[in-house]
Amino acid sequence: MLQPPMDALMPTVAAVARDGVGGVLRSTLPPITVPAWTSMLTGRDPGELGVYGFRNRRSYGYDDLVMATSEGVRFPRLWDRLTRAGRPSVVVGVPQTSPPPAVDGVLVCGFEGPVAGGGTFTHPPEFADEVANVVGEYLFDVPEFRSAGLDDVLATAYRMTERRFTLMRHLVTTRDWDLAMIHEIGPDRMHHCFWRYHDPLHPGHQPDSPYRTAISDYYRFLDERVAELIEAVGPDTAVLVASDHGATAMHGGVCVNEILRAAGLLTLHSEPPGPMPLSRDMIDWSRTRVWGEGGYYARIFFNVADREPQGIVPRDQVSALTEQVRALLSRTDLGEPGVLHNQVYTPGELYRRVRGIPPDLLAFFGAEKWRAIGSVGFGQNWVKTNDTGVDEANHSRNGMFALRVPGQAPGAPTTASIMDVTPTVLELLGLAADPTLPGESLLGQLGAAP
Repeated sequence: MLQPPMDALMPTVAAVARDGVGGVLRSTLPPITVPAWTSMLTGRDPGELGVYGFRNRRSYGYDDLVMATSEGVRFPRLWDRLTRAGRPSVVVGVPQTSPPPAVDGVLVCGFEGPVAGGGTFTHPPEFADEVANVVGEYLFDVPEFRSAGLDDVLATAYRMTERRFTLMRHLVTTRDWDLAMIHEIGPDRMHHCFWRYHDPLHPGHQPDSPYRTAISDYYRFLDERVAELIEAVGPDTAVLVASDHGATAMHGGVCVNEILRAAGLLTLHSEPPGPMPLSRDMIDWSRTRVWGEGGYYARIFFNVADREPQGIVPRDQVSALTEQVRALLSRTDLGEPGVLHNQVYTPGELYRRVRGIPPDLLAFFGAEKWRAIGSVGFGQNWVKTNDTGVDEANHSRNGMFALRVPGQAPGAPTTASIMDVTPTVLELLGLAADPTLPGESLLGQLGAAP
C-alpha cells in the first residue's frame, strides 16, 4: 500500500472521495495494464475482449504472437459510444489506443507510442502539431525503465507527467468535450523502480536510501497536477479518479518452466549453460506436453495434438493434464521457505466468454507478491529477482477509485469492480444503459442531492 495515508499523500484525490464516494477498485484477472484499462472502458472482461496480455496468440503456432493494439478492441469504449452520438471527447494517453482510433474530438495514443513504421500518434494526425506547440516533445513512457539509472527514471517520470497534464489542461480549456480522460503511466514506473525504498514490508527495504521518499514525493507532485486539472474543468464537472490495478512488494519469482521441466512435462534439446530466456527452438516438442510464459502471472499452454503444429497431448487427455498442472502449480512450497498461496484457473473459470486463443491455464503466485519467471537454467523453483530487469513491485488486484458528482451527497467508502466504471460513466453522460454489461453504476452509492 501507499504510505503515508491518502489524505497526506494525495489530498486532492482524498477530497474527491470524501466529497463523493471512493474505495477499492477490484481489477481484472490478470491485473495488468492491457487488458485492464480496456476492460474498464468497455465493461467487458479479458475473455470477452480476447486480450490476455500485451502479446496474444494469433494462431496455435508456437511463435505466432501479436501485440495488443487498438485494432483488436472488439467492443465500443466510452468515447466510441459518444462519437456515435455525435458528442466530442478528449482522450490522452490511454493504453491500447495505438494506432490512434477515430474519435469525435481529439486523441493522443497511450504509452505504447506510435505504431511501428507509421509514426502517427494522434487523431486527427494533424493534431500532433498542436501537441508539439503546447509541450514540445511529447513523452509516451520512461524508456527502458527496468535498466535505466534511477536518477534518469525520476527525471523522465516528472518531465513526462508535467507535459501530459499541461497538454490536458490546454485541451479541456480550449475545446468542446463531454468526456475528458487522461491516463498517466508514471505511477506504474515509479512502483517498479522504487518500491523497495518506499515500503517497509518489502523484503529488500532500504530505509536509509536517498530514494526512500521517491514514490511519496512523486505522488504529491501528481496530486498537485490533478488539482490543477480539476480547477481547470470547474466545479460543475463530475470527476472520477481510478487505477487499473494496485501495487505490492515483489518478493521473488516462481520459475514455472523449471517446475514443468522437473515434472517431465517440458523437455529441452540440451541443458542451458545458465539462466536464459526460453526460446521455442530450445524445446523438444516431440517430448513436451506443457510450456509457460512468465510475467506478472503465468500463462500456461498445452501442446495439443491436431492443434499445435507438433502437438502430442491427445484431446481426451487435456482435462487430466489440466488437473495435473493445476495441482503442480498450486503447491505451497514452490518458493523460499514459507508458504505461497497460489491460484490456478482455466479461462472458462474466470471469464463470461472466452474469445481468441487464450492460455490453457492462468497461474497467480503468492497473492501476487511473486511473479512468474519464464526463463530456464536456474536449477531451482524460485528466484529473488525478475528475469527481465529491475522490478521492485508486482501488480495487485486491489486498485482505487474516487468519484465526485456535483449535486450529489457523499456516500460511504465501498469496494467496486473495474467493470462498474463503464456503467457509471454511461449514466453520468446520459447515455443508454447497456444491459449486456456485468457491472453496475456507482451513482447509487452516492447520497441524494441536498
